[in-house]
Amino acid sequence: MIGLPEKGYFRRMRIYLKVMYPLGQRFISAAICYVSFVILLGRIHSLPLSFFSPYSLLGTWNIFALLLILRLMDELKDKEIDLDLFKERPVPSGKVLESDISFSLTAMIVLYLTSNIWIGEVFWMAVAVLAYALLMFKYFFIPRILRKHLLLNLATHNPIVALMLFHVVILFSAQYSLSLKRLDWNSLFLLVVMFWAMFFAWEIGRKIRSKEEENEYVTYSQIFGRNGAVLVTGGAQTITFIIALYFLQTLSLSWVFVVILATGYALTMWAHLRFVFKPNPVTSKLRSFGERYIVSVFVAFIVDHFLIG
Repeated sequence: MIGLPEKGYFRRMRIYLKVMYPLGQRFISAAICYVSFVILLGRIHSLPLSFFSPYSLLGTWNIFALLLILRLMDELKDKEIDLDLFKERPVPSGKVLESDISFSLTAMIVLYLTSNIWIGEVFWMAVAVLAYALLMFKYFFIPRILRKHLLLNLATHNPIVALMLFHVVILFSAQYSLSLKRLDWNSLFLLVVMFWAMFFAWEIGRKIRSKEEENEYVTYSQIFGRNGAVLVTGGAQTITFIIALYFLQTLSLSWVFVVILATGYALTMWAHLRFVFKPNPVTSKLRSFGERYIVSVFVAFIVDHFLIG
């Protein structure tokens, strides 16, 4: 049943953000993602790092703002699905107006672009990232095809993660006055793949269900089968683990890094195996383990840098 919306835009958006995008939690997550990624950029290029600068604030903001933009876009893109399957959410329940989401999306796009305008190459990369996000918003102008084919939708939408990371690379090069030709692109490619793979795994893992949970909402466990979906998720996380071990060797990381990384990986693989052998609505919650794995990778690099390195 659709209820009456709260009075006042800010009150309604407070309700929305509390449920769908907790600001404090997401900003801290963005900061941890940015810091861990830049730590590796610095180690790869043998540069001393400064995290207390406008560049660090902008890098964190860019990740935070882009993910909020994507969240708001999804709210509008998926309104029919949400109204049918997720009636308890703020917009389909009527607590928040669709116009609130549209206005917030416009405001965030303006803020995202204007915050990057003071550095030329960083601004144009922001434009490129936003342009791709807008193509996603429009389903690349083939909505009937992408809405019917989850894998094609994944293939066209998931690259936004790599673009977001390359935006950080461009910001890093501007901060330390490095021309793009001077960057170690072989190592950067591996670094982007390492981060991208664990976000890809999270995307797959959040749409895996046990048999009794499946409904008309299309999941990867319907497409690949339960074991196949777990294999794809675990395979992507293993790619992250292997590349991280490569950086362990090439960048002379510490034993503390290994312990944190291996613990996170082992717990994640255990969760996958538990679901495979005992599939039910409790063990199917692989999304949370995917998130913990991402955090463990971030924390491993940060702890190694600040406490050991």
